[in-house]
Amino acid sequence: MDLRTANMEKNWQLLAGGDRQGLYACFDLFYDDLFRLGVSLYRDVDLVQDAINELFLELWKIRERLGEVRNIQQYVITIYKRVLYKSRHVRQEFASLDECIEMPQSSYEEALIAIQTDERRKALLQQALQQLSERQRQMVQMRYYEGRGFREIAETTGLTERTVYNTLHNALQALRKGMERVE
Repeated sequence: MDLRTANMEKNWQLLAGGDRQGLYACFDLFYDDLFRLGVSLYRDVDLVQDAINELFLELWKIRERLGEVRNIQQYVITIYKRVLYKSRHVRQEFASLDECIEMPQSSYEEALIAIQTDERRKALLQQALQQLSERQRQMVQMRYYEGRGFREIAETTGLTERTVYNTLHNALQALRKGMERVE
């Protein structure tokens, strides 16, 4: 038995026993293979990622029965295909024919490039955020991560709404410049 299989069986038993760390470890073990399979079948990255999450939610719900599984990998793939198929049909039911726009299908490589580009942008944004002053970061956090309004930010910080607005405006300009400079 190879190391990957032994690791899979160990974490599967943890999952079956109700251990969340086993669930997370199984997620890490299976994610790449499931992603490749899903993209090769449907070429819809969002659908594939949602189906993987749905699969592991399903596994968590039925964890008491997982100890009986003999071929773990085949079991996971079978459930995953069912979840993918069901998810795809649910999406199609909600999209009316009039609203459905034919989008060009991207290849697996294009999907990976898009994901890597998104990760790069996130990293660039984190770098740009570090260049802001502490006050600017605090206000960006409150406004865009916590969803607070200008009045609420003003009350929390003891500043006027106009000062909050100006500070956020300057912070956004600095973020745009930081993102443009690096890209």
